[in-house]
Amino acid sequence: MTRFARWYEERVFNPLMDRALAAPQVSELRSRLLAGSRGRVLEVGIGTGLNLPHYPTAVRRLEALVREEALDARVPPRARETGREVVHVRGDAAHAPLASHCIDTLVCTFVLCSVDDPRAALAEFARLLAPGGQLLIAEHVRSHRAFERTVQRALTPLHRHWACGCRLDRDLGADLASTGFALESLAPAPRAVLPFPARQLLCGVARLR
Repeated sequence: MTRFARWYEERVFNPLMDRALAAPQVSELRSRLLAGSRGRVLEVGIGTGLNLPHYPTAVRRLEALVREEALDARVPPRARETGREVVHVRGDAAHAPLASHCIDTLVCTFVLCSVDDPRAALAEFARLLAPGGQLLIAEHVRSHRAFERTVQRALTPLHRHWACGCRLDRDLGADLASTGFALESLAPAPRAVLPFPARQLLCGVARLR
């Protein structure tokens, strides 16, 4: 990543996303999704820490897998507000420096849209999860509607440049199935959680078959 790209992501894109993804409807979705977190918890791409207030009180320690040398500056104060310890684990979604089958709950929210190879990331998640472990996932995905899919495909090349690699047209349902996960869906999220062209969501608890 170039110096400018790092500056843009940290000073422009992340603050914009922090505001957009702190909306009440997104916070409600986070609370519903994270309520079942248990055991050893790893969050992939913790970002600015918007998930932190939504973990159940039993989750006192959280490991955060990020590419950067340090967590975003907003994470430590948000962790202190919730009384949680956040442990920085440097790596990426496809290569985590952790032992196999060591994680009980793996959390991935609004991350896989910008991962270069989501199937490699999901295969790594499968490696990390302990027997009976769960993947809690919330991602925007390719629309079920033909016209919206066409618009997403058209917008994605430009969108990736200003949105730090985010793709609008990922078929993560197929990616989950191909890597051995079965999704236990939550109640369908309202389409208004995020605006078009990112309003089609895939969210729920996924387990290895």
